Parts: sequence; structure tokens; C-alpha cells
Amino acid sequence: MERDLSHGGNVYHAARMLSRDTSEFCDFSASINPLGVPPAARRVLRNAIHRIQHYPDPEGLALVRAIAERHRIAPENVLLGNGTVELIYAIPVALNIKRGLIIGPTFSEYERALRLSNARVTTMLARASDGYRQPIHEVLERINPSRASGSGRRRLSVGTTFLCNPNSPTGQGVSRNGVYRLLEAVKQQRGLLVVDETFVEFCEEKSVLRRAVRDDSLLVLRSFTKFYGIPGLRIGYAVGTEKTLRAVRNRLPPWSVNTLAQEAALACLQDLRYRQRTLRFFERERPVFRRALERIPGFRVYLSAANFFLVELTGSLTSRQVQETLMERGFLVRDCSNYPGLHGRMLRFAVRTSAENARLVKHLQHAVNAQP
Repeated sequence: MERDLSHGGNVYHAARMLSRDTSEFCDFSASINPLGVPPAARRVLRNAIHRIQHYPDPEGLALVRAIAERHRIAPENVLLGNGTVELIYAIPVALNIKRGLIIGPTFSEYERALRLSNARVTTMLARASDGYRQPIHEVLERINPSRASGSGRRRLSVGTTFLCNPNSPTGQGVSRNGVYRLLEAVKQQRGLLVVDETFVEFCEEKSVLRRAVRDDSLLVLRSFTKFYGIPGLRIGYAVGTEKTLRAVRNRLPPWSVNTLAQEAALACLQDLRYRQRTLRFFERERPVFRRALERIPGFRVYLSAANFFLVELTGSLTSRQVQETLMERGFLVRDCSNYPGLHGRMLRFAVRTSAENARLVKHLQHAVNAQP
């Protein structure tokens, strides 16, 4: 029987396990905008079906120009990908990365991409005692040990550093100045800093995207998946210097991003009303959901700058037990026990609609009260 849910959002796996239809599950395991596909994108998808009789624009120029206009950068500084995952896997090979540093616990595909290109991987993990905040200070100290520190630590040699900001699954974010300090340290070793800003639309003040267009040592990744709720279309992009993007582009297959994905993403960018509605929704609903989770006995809820919460179970229940109980009741949640640096009592809950959140909390309370 299938058991391993290595990523969130695998409703097909749950449906097969329980012989149900995917529509019978409410998915809190993937941090997707619960407001659904933007209305503008829905209209475009209905009307653009005739365009699939032609190959996609291999450069995606209309979308690239719209992204560039949105961020006030040049189109030459934007590269589309079939989701950010395609770009993550292309980067180590394209840039001939031999050593990688991952700041975790975080998205598992960074490490897998590095190892597939035979890069040597080092991981530095956040600690529960620090609220799982990314250990930027410790990373800086390891890259450039202070003589006055007396730590005796050997200098950490980095080639490429991966930072997810804000981070999944912990929800913690690094300030823009914090990222810049990390960038300067990486540059001293002639390395590259890859910042995955998949969730940064929820805290744009942390973004370093515009710095990437003029610094060969910085590459920023963005996605349409989370904020615009279109994970099935697979669309993301990288922002960097022309030199860096040229190398990555040469490792991508032709026609990587399909026509409907390009059209829908372009419509998403133009749907400013949806963007504003989303930001207002999460500003209102996120603290309400957090307080509701905190009131459940045995739940420790960590701060989050993103659209989800990391929760530690402090009682006798394990994350797998809670996940399986909720799955039987039609709710999918992310068991985070397979993240290096976390443990078997960690769960991640996406923020969904007010009614869905209330239903989940009710079933969580029943699961906690039913424990022996």
C-alpha cells in the first residue's frame, strides 16, 4: 500500500489509499491560495483552448515582458520554467556547482538536485529553541569565522547556497538586510546565493528580487503556484543577470512552459483585484486560524510569514497518527517528520477559508480528545 507523502498536495495518493474521489478531500497539506484560480485566468483558459494547436512560444515573451514590467526590471533578466522545480534542477548542472549549502529544514528538492549533479552538500539546520528561525548568524560565522569568537570552527567552504525565504515548512522569514549580509559572505567565496521566494508575495518587504538583476552572485526564484492557486499548470520563473540566466536557459528543454500556463500566468499578473483580495483575506484569516490552533491542547504553533503554520505536537500523538486520522475524515495535512531537522510530531497546516479552517480545528480537537 502507498504510504509515503514526500510532498504536500498529493490528493491522488489519498484518493487511491481510501478508494475515494479527489473531490472528497479538503487539502491543508499544500499551501495553495484557497480563493481558487483567479477569475481572469479562468476566462483565459476557457477561451485559449484553440491555441494549443500551435507550439508554445519558446521564450514566453508576452509573459516575460509582463513579469519584467511588474518588477520594473528588463525582460532579459527573466527566465521562465516549468515550475520553479525545473529551474532548481537545471541550476546545479548549468552553473557547474561542486558544493552546495542548504539552510534547513526546507524543501527537499534543493538537496536532490545538487546530489544528482554530484555536488557535495552541507546542511545547516534551524533549531526549535530559536523558533526554527533560519540560522543566518551561524551560517555567517561558519563562512567567515571571527578570530575573536574563539570557536575554533573550521571555515565552511560554500559554492552555492540555497535559502527559501520565507521558508517552507517553518514559515520563518529572513529580512532583506539579513539576505544581503548572507549574499556578501557568499560573494567573498565567489559563490552563488539562490533565494527561493515562492511564498514572498505574502511578505514582499523581504524580497531581494531587484538586486538579482545586477549581481551575478544572486539568483531569485518565483512561482505562480502558491499565491495564484494554479499548481497544476506548472509555471515559475527566475530573475538574475543575463549571464547567469543564459547558462540556465541552455540546460532547459525546448517549449518547457506550455501555452495555457503562459496565458493563465499572464492573466494572473493582470488581475490586480484578485491580488488585493488575497492579501486582505490572509491579513484577516491568518491570525484567526493561528489563535484557533493555539487553543488546541498539546499544540505549539510557530510564527509564520507565509500562508501556513508549522505545529509541534507536545502530547503523546505523533504527526503520522494525526495525519491518518484526518485523512479518514477527509482532510489532508502535511506530516513534516521526513524533513531533516524536524521530528515525528511536526505538522504543517495551510490557511484555507474561514469555514474550512473551522471544520479542521473541530476535527483536530476530536482527535486530541480521543487519544488514550
